[in-house]
Amino acid sequence: MARVRTVTAVSANLIQLPGPLKEQLVVVALGDVPTTGWSHIRLSPRDYIAPPADGIWDFDFIGDEPTEAVGQVILPVAAEIIVPYPAWCMGVRVHSASNNITANVAPVAATLLASAANAQAARDLVPAIHRQIIASFDDSFQPTGRTKFDPWPHLEMKKLHHELEFVVEGPDEQKIKDCVARAAAAGLIAAIIAAFATCGAAVPAAISAFLAALQNCLGNDFTVRIDNHSHWEYWWT
Repeated sequence: MARVRTVTAVSANLIQLPGPLKEQLVVVALGDVPTTGWSHIRLSPRDYIAPPADGIWDFDFIGDEPTEAVGQVILPVAAEIIVPYPAWCMGVRVHSASNNITANVAPVAATLLASAANAQAARDLVPAIHRQIIASFDDSFQPTGRTKFDPWPHLEMKKLHHELEFVVEGPDEQKIKDCVARAAAAGLIAAIIAAFATCGAAVPAAISAFLAALQNCLGNDFTVRIDNHSHWEYWWT
């Protein structure tokens, strides 16, 4: 293990995650190595007994050196890391074998490539009297492995977005709205939201209770179902 030859650019961005993880720090670094054969290029954060006075978190830009014959050529490398964000951190400093670069922590300006509007347009192809998203959550936050430089390094991220949507078909839209309002007042929708947001085992029971109550209120002239939609969403840090 050794530091890479040079670090050429660094960025540090915050991303907001749901649940207990909350704010995460995404650090991306570009640099180069002096030969072929390097592997496992990565950023290694330094640990502190007490937060540094300047609020700068140091990272080492390292990789595994080649163990066999190599070509003497300078090659570009990149690495990224996602770590819980400490409140004291104002910036990051990435160290290579020959230099270091400091970057201030900045909030993410996320640009979603897969929009909710596109997903809704796909669902609208199926006719129905009443559609309503009753619960949603995101998970599987992870980098895609793609980086871009314009002029600073950016990391492409993705997350899996889940939605529960109930669909009702029938002859009377006002009756549908009245029955949905009654189910909401009874706490049946809130029970689904709570279970779904935590991926809990109570989800099927909560859905069954909601559907049974709604169908009982609407009668046999209506059909009720719940669809579970999932799709990847992408953005650049």
